[in-house]
Amino acid sequence: MNRLFLVGFCALIAAAIGGGLWVVGGPHHARLMTQDADRLAALVGWQNRLRCVGHSDALPASLAAAKACPDTVVLHDDLSPYVAITGEPYVYTRLSDHEFEVCVSLALDPQEAWETGRLRADMELRAGNVVCLAGTSAPDR
Repeated sequence: MNRLFLVGFCALIAAAIGGGLWVVGGPHHARLMTQDADRLAALVGWQNRLRCVGHSDALPASLAAAKACPDTVVLHDDLSPYVAITGEPYVYTRLSDHEFEVCVSLALDPQEAWETGRLRADMELRAGNVVCLAGTSAPDR
């Protein structure tokens, strides 16, 4: 009887652990969420850098040519034009001399990020798992 109780108790514990991992997604899902949070933070960093007062009159041709904001403390001064974990480039589109859009592909479904409040209101969901952030630069006057 004790053996049956022990086996049943172990099965109950295993089911609880398995159910918990199923509900929260497990460590792999958490890792992907962290990577997506880093991508979204970098997207905001790129928007801030491109919108920064102090740039020349026209936006740069590429993210690699985008200089950091002059005379400001920048949290993301080490921005790379490439996603760190995958090496894929952030997609930068120069819409005009002063309008731009920066996009990134997320590892997880952006709808989940939207529903949990990790996406800002000005972020736009696109086809697949792409999130874009638009902006306007402010040239020196």
